[in-house]
Amino acid sequence: MPALSTPPRPLTLVAAMTGGVMTAMIVHIMLRRHGIELAGAWRGLLRGGGQMHAAMAWWSTTGAAFVASFVIAAVMSRFSWLYLRSLRGPLAAILALGLATVTNEIPAPAAGAAGNHALATLAALAVAMMMAWFGAFFAVRR
Repeated sequence: MPALSTPPRPLTLVAAMTGGVMTAMIVHIMLRRHGIELAGAWRGLLRGGGQMHAAMAWWSTTGAAFVASFVIAAVMSRFSWLYLRSLRGPLAAILALGLATVTNEIPAPAAGAAGNHALATLAALAVAMMMAWFGAFFAVRR
């Protein structure tokens, strides 16, 4: 019988970061569905208003990445990999279906704002990736 062990630390960090960034993408899409856009939040900040929307958009996206990656890394580093093997497929399918479901109903950005929206989204995902790494790192440090 093979020895029960946790997955290697780099694998745990990568899996947790991936899950955290995917969660951040879902939160970003859900915020956009409710009319809270990252690019619109930056425009509001530059004009002197809309600080609450800007803070909510950025903190929600990066906070979700941090919490999700922390939870994923904590579970992966504390439980045996053999116990989690049967859950990988169904959890990946649920995540993919969740992303497919939420992306169907978001409105397209205006023609002139597509570039700004793309830059704001890429910046938010880069920050979410860093926060996901921090969450995973703090969960697996010993």
